[in-house]
Amino acid sequence: MKVQSGRAPRRGLTTVAVLICLVVVMLISGVLLKIGVAHRDRVRAMERSLQAEWLVQAGLDRAVARLASSANYAGETWVLAPRDLGLTEASGGEPGRAALVSIKIEKPPGAPERRLIKVQADFPPDPPHRARHSAQMLVELGSLKTGGSR
Repeated sequence: MKVQSGRAPRRGLTTVAVLICLVVVMLISGVLLKIGVAHRDRVRAMERSLQAEWLVQAGLDRAVARLASSANYAGETWVLAPRDLGLTEASGGEPGRAALVSIKIEKPPGAPERRLIKVQADFPPDPPHRARHSAQMLVELGSLKTGGSR
């Protein structure tokens, strides 16, 4: 008769314990990866938002400069290519368009020497990752020609 030792069942138990540890490590790794991807997406959204804010400011500056040279300037749609923003073609969305800045000039009623500048910037111009910002500014045409501040 053979007597079984107590070691045989323990080898199987060790294998199960190792597999459970591997599963736990994989779950932790998956959670850390998910957190990292979410953080990266949040940072990219903040970058797009900041770029849209800068584009709005650039649009306001462009409109002021155009109004200083011509009081009849009515606005424009300013299309920026990826190379204008230092981007590669792939990072700007639709090929040839990295950002879209819409500039509108309005004449407020009863104020012939004033202009209301409205600017809206989209970066990139197409959803789903678009960041959109807008601003407006009221300017005196006389102060633009004499170099006054806005």
